[in-house]
Amino acid sequence: MNSLVVPSNHRSMMLMASVGFASLMALGLLSLSSIQGSNSSSKRRTGRRKQGRRRRKVYLRGLYNLGNTCFLNSTLQSLASLNAFNLYVKQCIELLAESNGDSVDAGIVIQLNKVLDQLEPRDSHVKALSPRDLISSLSYKGQWIASRNEQDAQELFQMLSSTLQTVARKADGSLLGALNTNQPIGNGFISTNHQQQQQQAADAKQERRVSNPVPENPLLGMAASRTACVRCGYIEAIRHSTFDNLSLTVPRAHVTTIEECLAMYTAMDRLDDFCCRHCSIVATLARVKRDLAEYQTQPANSDRSSKKAKRMVAQLSEQQHMLEEALANNPEAELKGIELSRPPPSTSTRQTMIARPPKILALHLSRSIYLPTGGTAKNPACVRLERLLDISPFTTTGHISTIASAPISGPSLAASSYSRESLAEIRRRNCLYLLNAVVVHSGAHDSGHFYAYRRIEVDPDADPLLGSSDQWFMISDTSAVEVPLDTVLSAGNGYLVFYERI
Repeated sequence: MNSLVVPSNHRSMMLMASVGFASLMALGLLSLSSIQGSNSSSKRRTGRRKQGRRRRKVYLRGLYNLGNTCFLNSTLQSLASLNAFNLYVKQCIELLAESNGDSVDAGIVIQLNKVLDQLEPRDSHVKALSPRDLISSLSYKGQWIASRNEQDAQELFQMLSSTLQTVARKADGSLLGALNTNQPIGNGFISTNHQQQQQQAADAKQERRVSNPVPENPLLGMAASRTACVRCGYIEAIRHSTFDNLSLTVPRAHVTTIEECLAMYTAMDRLDDFCCRHCSIVATLARVKRDLAEYQTQPANSDRSSKKAKRMVAQLSEQQHMLEEALANNPEAELKGIELSRPPPSTSTRQTMIARPPKILALHLSRSIYLPTGGTAKNPACVRLERLLDISPFTTTGHISTIASAPISGPSLAASSYSRESLAEIRRRNCLYLLNAVVVHSGAHDSGHFYAYRRIEVDPDADPLLGSSDQWFMISDTSAVEVPLDTVLSAGNGYLVFYERI
């Protein structure tokens, strides 16, 4: 056995160090516990670093295919990865518990919540789950759900979204109605405390709205649409509408991107056969003025014709005043008793943009192609996705353009000029989204298979801009396999894409 020989100079240094430590301990400036504490904290830091480098093993639960139910399985797996959606479902469950809700919609939400809970990531392998109870509840609302025919994932998604919205609205209404219900008054006499009871009910109603408001549907956003006449420059009132998903037409190309699909949705269209209300009022006013001048200048051949002329002059003068008021203040105002002239058709521009981005941006990639024969086919274009999606070029900025040939709003930055600071500004404007799930359809237009890609957040404290803690899984019914991010981004056949705002 070889022994370790320590050189003399090293022995001297060790001796001096030992004396130094002994002196410090004798003076009370260094204790054994502090040395051990420092050593143990160093070990803990080392352990944490090793633990941070060690990746957590995650298991996802699959869903049994009960007969062409892959459309349902893939949609449920995708929704299970959306934090804001899961929170919204649980808030609806709380509302149902308070209002004692019992309906077809309530049954669907209860079963949906159970399935979503079962689809949470796990630390150990578990067998697949049967969604039979949820399918049974959904079939009361749409029998097509329970049929063994192939169905559409987007139709199911819209059914679930509208059901949750209905439950939240009805549950809140029943609660407020219960607070407003007055107790029967005995003997037909009005109690002296009746007004006090009404005031208490009103106060309880207000308190209920403040303390536990109707949960906000994270899928709901708002779009702004504008139609403008190129000939006269008149712009109709901006019309706002809510949406829970945007249906984007996929370009006829071999390869495209999700940004190009959004650009097509928000592109400015030109319509040739457009009847402008402003032009109609201008044409009508010109006609009224001609008729008025004719009645004012025609000679009165008799008392009867004179009375008719005076009546027509008064009527036309009133119409002239109404038309001039409408042109000056509000062309959309109702013009009672006036038949508008129809001028020659003009060219108009029409555009739709996102006015209020939702917490969850659900995008439906419409792949239907309508053939000259009357049939339909699937657009096989490969749609390249982005992990981080900036939708600011497709949203209104607060400044609305009054030029008919110009967009409603323009992007504040060119895509090539983005820096970390500009990304922070986009994030502040609620326009930066993180990819969370994708429903993919493989096959032809009327047949095929749905499966999903699902993001798992391993470290909730990690910066989502970096994405270093993300894990992605491809889930096809009962099978769940981890895949790299690039496989998801280049999947190509995306059908439903879910982004969550960060």
